[in-house]
Amino acid sequence: MRVSDLKLERAGKKLFEEFQSRDEFKIMVGEDSPSDIEEAYAIQEIYMDRKAKDAGGYCGYKIAYTTKVMQERVGATEPVYGRILANGLNRSPTVLKASDYVRIGVECEVAVTLDRDLPSTEAPFSRNRVYDSIRNISLAFEIIDGRTSLGGPSVLQSIATNISGAGVVLGDPIDNWEELDIPGAKCELRLNQQLVGTGMGSDVNGHPVEPVTWISNALASRGKSLRAGDVVITGSMIPPTFLEVNTEAVTSMDHLGSVTLNIK
Repeated sequence: MRVSDLKLERAGKKLFEEFQSRDEFKIMVGEDSPSDIEEAYAIQEIYMDRKAKDAGGYCGYKIAYTTKVMQERVGATEPVYGRILANGLNRSPTVLKASDYVRIGVECEVAVTLDRDLPSTEAPFSRNRVYDSIRNISLAFEIIDGRTSLGGPSVLQSIATNISGAGVVLGDPIDNWEELDIPGAKCELRLNQQLVGTGMGSDVNGHPVEPVTWISNALASRGKSLRAGDVVITGSMIPPTFLEVNTEAVTSMDHLGSVTLNIK
C-alpha cells in the first residue's frame, strides 16, 4: 500500500472512531488532513464504508452547497456530495430521539428517486437523460448531526465528514413533477406550529431537481454511478435548523405536501 493510501486509511479510520466516541472531528489538524478534493472524497468513502457495515449499506446521496452563497462560505467552486445510509431512510411522519445525535437538526429539501441506472460508462449525462431516469420526487427533511470540527469549516472538512449528513425523512412521492411549477413553489418550516423559515424551489440551482444532473456527472468522473432506487436529496431551501427535545418539525411546500418529524 502506498504512503498516500495509508494516510487516507488512517484518516477515515480516525473519523469513524471520533464519530463513535462523539469526539470532535480533527480531520483538518494533523498530518492526515486531506490536501485536495479527491483526498477528501477518498477519506469520506473510507469513513462512510465503516458506518455502512452496520447500517445495511447505502440508499443514495446528498448534495450540498447548491447555492453560490453557501459555496463562498466554505470556499467551494461547485456543489459537493455525501452518502445516505440505508438505516437513515425514514418515511413521514416519524419520531427520532435527540439522544441518538450530538446535535440534531433539519434541512428542507427535495428528494429525487431514480427509476433507471445512470452508468458512469455512459457519461456525460444531459439534463434530459437524467430527468428521463427519475421515478418521482418528494419533499424531505435531511437529518443533520452538528458536530464540532477543529480547524474551522472548509470544503475539504465538509466532504470528508459527509457534510453532517445523518439521514432523511421522505414525504409522499410525486410522479407528475415535470407538470408542476416546482421552482415557483414556496417551502415553509414550522416548529411546534410556529413559522421559522421560508424558501423557494428556485433557491436550489434554479430548480431543485437540477443538481441531480451535476451529481450524475460528478460521480461518473470518479467511476461511480447512480442506480435505480437511489434517493438523492438536492440541497436545502431553508438554512439548517437545530431542534430541541419535544419539538414537532413540519415542512410544507406547494405541490409536494408536507413532512412531519417529532423529536423525543
